[in-house]
Amino acid sequence: MDIFCFAYPERLVLLWLVLPVGATLAYGIRRKHRARKKLADDELAEALLGRWTYSREAIVLLMQLFSFAFLVVASCGPLLCSGEKLVRRESLDMVFVLDVSNSMRARDVSPDRLYRARDELMRINRQHKRGRKGLVVFAGSAAVLCPLTTDSQAVATMLRSSSWDLAEAQGTDAKKALDMANRLLTAGSGAGSFPGIRLVVLATDGETHGRSLSGEARRMKEDETMLIVIGVGSPEPSVIPLGDAGDMDSVMTDNEGKKVLTVFSPERLGTLARDAGGVFFHSYEEERVSDEVLDLLETLETENIWVREPRYREDIYHYAVLLSIFLFLGAWIAERSKSGMKT
Repeated sequence: MDIFCFAYPERLVLLWLVLPVGATLAYGIRRKHRARKKLADDELAEALLGRWTYSREAIVLLMQLFSFAFLVVASCGPLLCSGEKLVRRESLDMVFVLDVSNSMRARDVSPDRLYRARDELMRINRQHKRGRKGLVVFAGSAAVLCPLTTDSQAVATMLRSSSWDLAEAQGTDAKKALDMANRLLTAGSGAGSFPGIRLVVLATDGETHGRSLSGEARRMKEDETMLIVIGVGSPEPSVIPLGDAGDMDSVMTDNEGKKVLTVFSPERLGTLARDAGGVFFHSYEEERVSDEVLDLLETLETENIWVREPRYREDIYHYAVLLSIFLFLGAWIAERSKSGMKT
C-alpha cells in the first residue's frame, strides 16, 4: 500500500503559518470592502471597479491559502512510499554541526573559515560510508538541514549549500545546535534495545560561545553521545570581510566604526571536547584534519542491526509545486474577473 512520507518532516511545522497568512488576507478583504463603501454606493462602485462579492473574495482567499500550503508541503520533500523492506545497517549515527556565523568569513585560513570547515566535513562524509548522517547549521539560531539518512549524496548537497545566508539570526549559539543534534540522534537512534553509537562532529571557530556549553557537553556525555570538535582558524586576530573573495575593502565594524576582530581560541574548544569526553582537532592553513577524524572513526566498533525502510520511494514535490502555481494563477484570474459570481 502506498503511503505519504516526507524527506524533511521537521519543516511541516511551517504549516502553522497558514493561520496568520489567512488572517492577514481576511483583514485585507475587510479593508477592501470598507474602501469601496467609502468611495461610492454599490451600483456606482460596481460600474467603476467591477462586481464585488464576499463569495468570490472567499474563494480567492482559500485558493491563495492552499497555494501557500502546497508550497510549504513541497519544501518538506513529499515522497510516495510503498511497502517495507528489512535492511541491515551499522548502528552508527552521526550529525555534522556547522558554524555559519559571520566570524566564519575570516580568511586566516584560505579561502575562509567556512569553506575550510565545510571542506573538512565533506571529506569525512565522502569517505565514511558507515551508518546514517545528518546536518545541523547554526549561528544565532540553529536549523536541521538534513535529518539522519544513509544517503551521503543528500548530505553532501546540503553541505555545499551551507552559507551565512542560512542563519535567521547572526551571533554564535552552539548550545542550541548541540542540543538539536543530540535530540536528533536520540530520537533517531538504533532499533530495539541497542542504541548504537552516536556522534556529533562540530566544525566551528569557537567565537563567543558563552559559558553554558559545559552543561551541554556534560549532557552529551551522560547520553553517551561522542563529540568530535574541529576548530578552524589561527590564533592571530583577523578582520571579518563582508565582500567577495579578494575584496578586503569592506569589513565588519562596530557602532563606533572600528574594525571587528575575531580570534580563534583552541583552548575553549579543547575544554568543550574534554567536558563531553570527546576529541578536539585543530584545522589551520597547513594542516587538514579530516584524515585524522576518519582514522578515529575507523576504530569505533559497531554492530549491524535490522531496520525497516520503505521499499520504493518516489519524489512527488513537483506535483505540490504545480498545484501551488495553478491555485495562485486561479486566484489571480478570479480576483481580476469583472463579471463576478452570483451569491
